[in-house]
Amino acid sequence: MDFETFDARLLELADALQGADEATVAAEIDRLTVLAQQVEDERSRRLALIRVQKLPELINGPRPGSSPQFRRASTLVAQVISGTGTPAERIAHAERAKAEIAELSAQAPPRESLTILRMNSALVRLVDRLQSGS
Repeated sequence: MDFETFDARLLELADALQGADEATVAAEIDRLTVLAQQVEDERSRRLALIRVQKLPELINGPRPGSSPQFRRASTLVAQVISGTGTPAERIAHAERAKAEIAELSAQAPPRESLTILRMNSALVRLVDRLQSGS
């Protein structure tokens, strides 16, 4: 079996398992592990085995952030987006929040770090809008 065929089956199964219980998902992971081990190319086989372990995330989407850093960064973004004041005041607030979010990202658990850092993109867009006056 080639990787593309395996991956297509994995994605179809992920769609079919929406709302499935943990026991069903665990059984499918076991079944897919055996199938992934049949992928011909060694590198692709390793990738297929990694993708099998991601099945719960493919079904349910990524787990929401739960760390204190994630919660604080989310609060900061919400405060800046809903903030009031002059454009200059809002830009200054956004810049301070961006710096704090970068620090929070560095302190966060590895699985949340990049997600937290990406929160800054909303603030960058806001600053661009405020600077352009639109």
